[in-house]
Amino acid sequence: MDMAKHLKRLTPFFFLFTVPLLATDAINDPEPTIRSVWVDAHTNLLGSPSLDGRYLSLVDVETGDLAVLDLSTREKIRLTSNPPESREFAYFSAISPDSSRVAYAWFNDEEFYELRLVSLADSESRIRPGEPRVVFRNPEAGFVQPCSWSPDGEQILTLLFRKDNISQIALVSARDGSTRILKSLNWVYPKKMEFSPDGRFIVYDSTVTEESDARDIFLLSADGSSEVKLIEGPANDIFPVWTPDGKAVVFASDRGGTMDAWMIAVTDGKPAGPPRLLKKKLGRFLPMGITRQRDFYYGLRTGHSDIYTVELEQGAASIKGKPTMVRGRLTGTNTAPAWSPDGRYLAYLSRWGTENYAQESRVVTIRDLDSGKEHIVSPKLAYMERLRWAPDGGSLLVGGSDGKSRAGLFQVNAKTGETTPIVRRRSTNFRGFEGVWSRDGMTVFYIYDEPEQGFSIRRLVVETYEESTLHDTPPNFPMHDLALSPDGSRLAFATKDPLIEHAEVLQVLPVDGGAPRKLLTARNATLNAVEWLPDGSALLVGTPGKPTPSIWKIAATGGDPQRLPIRIDHNGRFRLDPQGRRIAFASGRQQSEIWVMTDFLPQKQAAR
Repeated sequence: MDMAKHLKRLTPFFFLFTVPLLATDAINDPEPTIRSVWVDAHTNLLGSPSLDGRYLSLVDVETGDLAVLDLSTREKIRLTSNPPESREFAYFSAISPDSSRVAYAWFNDEEFYELRLVSLADSESRIRPGEPRVVFRNPEAGFVQPCSWSPDGEQILTLLFRKDNISQIALVSARDGSTRILKSLNWVYPKKMEFSPDGRFIVYDSTVTEESDARDIFLLSADGSSEVKLIEGPANDIFPVWTPDGKAVVFASDRGGTMDAWMIAVTDGKPAGPPRLLKKKLGRFLPMGITRQRDFYYGLRTGHSDIYTVELEQGAASIKGKPTMVRGRLTGTNTAPAWSPDGRYLAYLSRWGTENYAQESRVVTIRDLDSGKEHIVSPKLAYMERLRWAPDGGSLLVGGSDGKSRAGLFQVNAKTGETTPIVRRRSTNFRGFEGVWSRDGMTVFYIYDEPEQGFSIRRLVVETYEESTLHDTPPNFPMHDLALSPDGSRLAFATKDPLIEHAEVLQVLPVDGGAPRKLLTARNATLNAVEWLPDGSALLVGTPGKPTPSIWKIAATGGDPQRLPIRIDHNGRFRLDPQGRRIAFASGRQQSEIWVMTDFLPQKQAAR
């Protein structure tokens, strides 16, 4: 949801000349010790450490429940009980100062977030969660994020993101849910905010102007009456957290050319000297909190994802040569390639700007494969998941969500980035809808996800907004990987097999009406790409596997699938160019990790 990007106005010369000297001053301090805390396929950065260092709150991604990780035993304990078929889930959370309660965001069955509390009821040897209690519920504030507790445990520092595109820094009473708005901001909300240990101030990061997307760090009085800028400069200064004594703020910054950990002393709500370097080259790290034992917990994004192309032999029988990486301005975080109708341009999504605890900010990179030139467009969307070119090559059909939490399909001008909604609805799916253009560019076919009712393939005439349903499935039978045949008469898609457990089927649906026809059943597998050959005689279908995923060829009339000798390590949907001569795909893996840093405070600071 956050669309943070890069770079702001010039800093005073004082900071420019003192930063290198301060970095040298830190040499006499002990080298911080860093160790891994939690690294697996389920790691997420949606919680925080408790101040006593006993727990880490998190989301159990398998169930959608709120949970805590016991940092001494490594046991994961669920605090809520989400039914298996529920579409509700927990999101951000914060543990109270005495570790007795957890405040958390919960996406409810009415499709908005509410603020809840649950008791840990710790009996010293075992957690016994209490009954969750709703403390804030307002459909107009569609998104809530508990960030920090007041030291007395009475107030929850909460980010509200209203449906009118305004974010607010608010205090919500943990007793009765009464709410006090301290400050309203624009649609770009703080990445991190936290109460000072004495409860007098709130530190947060934010952009300064709508014209500039770089972030500075601010100190807001806890009653909202005054504010000072703690950190400013041309760099991105983000994710501020307080040291346990409240005499300094630790933050992430790229002011040194890499993303490093810095600290600034604070006295009576004002900066007490320039920032000081703590640790260089931490990578894509996201500060989460510092315990009373001075253990600094932070998230880390590792891995990469880049776009590759590879030539095919005639009829897509095999690949020719080795895949070639598309080397552009933005590397390491690229995904979702899409070919232009003439095969000259390749568009794909690239991460842009600084990290975020949840979904990342993205732009569209468009690369001219003949000249090697690139053009980057930044649609005014909160999130983008997938791309499809329009038949005339002048725009892209983008699945994603806008700044008011509305999922949909958007038409983005390939030159200017101007964005026009085609389908835009309230939905639980922030990733938006999956759609394709008709061959004449007058109609869009898309998959609509409707809570409680299921999934449907719909046809929308763009000019008149006339809409009809071609096919639907129950709620637990999602459809995906929609592909239109070259002659525009048939839609291929994947869904769960209603008769075989743990199987997916490839089906073909006539666009002029009629029932879908099954072409392929994949047992114990998920279909992750569907592409038509240019002559419409067959389809290519991807399935995951080890050591590399497989690609199958299946005739459009049915029959036995042929496993092709094509070995590409793609991490999502591959795309076949319109001439059928090349495949584009994203390869690589990215994951979230949680680490802890100790002995990071300078000796004078640690001794206080």
